Amino acid sequence: MKRTAKRNTKEETRETADSKAVSDEVVEPSVDPKEEASTVEPAEETLDSLRGRIQELENKLLREKADFANTQRRLANERSDAIRFANADLMKSLLPVLDDFERAIEAAAKAQDVEPVLEGTKLVYENFIKALGNHNLEPIKAKSEPFDPTVHEAVLQQPCTDQPEGTVMEEVAKGYRLSDRVIRPAKVIVSKAPDPPADEEETTKE
Repeated sequence: MKRTAKRNTKEETRETADSKAVSDEVVEPSVDPKEEASTVEPAEETLDSLRGRIQELENKLLREKADFANTQRRLANERSDAIRFANADLMKSLLPVLDDFERAIEAAAKAQDVEPVLEGTKLVYENFIKALGNHNLEPIKAKSEPFDPTVHEAVLQQPCTDQPEGTVMEEVAKGYRLSDRVIRPAKVIVSKAPDPPADEEETTKE
């Protein structure tokens, strides 16, 4: 009886130890090679797709840079041409006036009478003024106008009794306005109050 009990106890102890050893073992889950490959392949495809997208964007950026540089060069050339030929229309409109001057000079060299030459010169002058007017150049009114420092330049003041003080008496050189901008003020002589008589000056001093 005692031997049987001891044997049973040893067997139970052995079974308990075996079961504990089994429970202490780490069981690693089995991985299917096909599933592992299927997980890696999508990651590689995504990386390749991103690389392709980056390359596409880099190429697009290079094209945009090239287009921008071409646009800058074109605008620079257009701006340069605009500056070089800014007065082309004005020069073209003055060519007929130049032709008139040449004809007037030829006529003056052959003329026996001054009157036709004078009439021809007046005609040339009128055509010249008309050509300038077509480009928004107009003379500034000056004579008998109140002095305006924004459009007039006083070169002299003279005493005057028949015009109010500060009136333009005489125009020395015409002034001109291009559109709304004064490109040359009119040079004028302006009236001022007459100087008092000498006896009034002496009375004032006393």
